[in-house]
Amino acid sequence: MKKIVLSVFFFGLIVSCSSNDDSTPTPVDPNTTDCDCGRIVRSNTFTIVNSPESPTPTTTFTTYVVLNNCSNLESTTNVNGNQLSAYPVGRYICN
Repeated sequence: MKKIVLSVFFFGLIVSCSSNDDSTPTPVDPNTTDCDCGRIVRSNTFTIVNSPESPTPTTTFTTYVVLNNCSNLESTTNVNGNQLSAYPVGRYICN
């Protein structure tokens, strides 16, 4: 049990240390050729159970993947909270 709790703690630490952009995405025209923009191709949310000493029992994160308009490369972003409605699949956003 201790190993599971430690694993969850370290996973939470790694996720919380990644670069997060908590701002709401700006919708853009899907026909744009702006290379700083792309389409969300995958979006999901997950919850981590915090340690018993934590003031909150769980922490929720949203992860979304954007396919760049110019390079067709995917980039993954993590944001705090359940924000699936702000990052729906198919929405065009810019960095």
